[in-house]
Amino acid sequence: MNATRERPEIRFLTSGDVSAHERAAAERAVRDALAGARGVTSVQVTLSVVADRSLPRPALAQAVVEFDGRRVRAQAAAPRIDEAVDMLRERLAIRASSLQAG
Repeated sequence: MNATRERPEIRFLTSGDVSAHERAAAERAVRDALAGARGVTSVQVTLSVVADRSLPRPALAQAVVEFDGRRVRAQAAAPRIDEAVDMLRERLAIRASSLQAG
């Protein structure tokens, strides 16, 4: 049996003004956050931008990751989607590493 297992495909849900470039950046960020994680069986990422200038943080990035049957969720809201994705990367990396340690 091959000891190295391919990472599952990242499923995306998007709403609002989310470009292909921003989606690709989110995919890289999530893969970076999960680089050392073991047992990842599924990943779903939601990117959403609300077109309302009165909102202080209209961009949302969220990831739900399943590790051998346990679900972990991380999310971040920010003024811009790239900022939300950066915060998501940090938060997901922390949650993944604490789950692996515990």
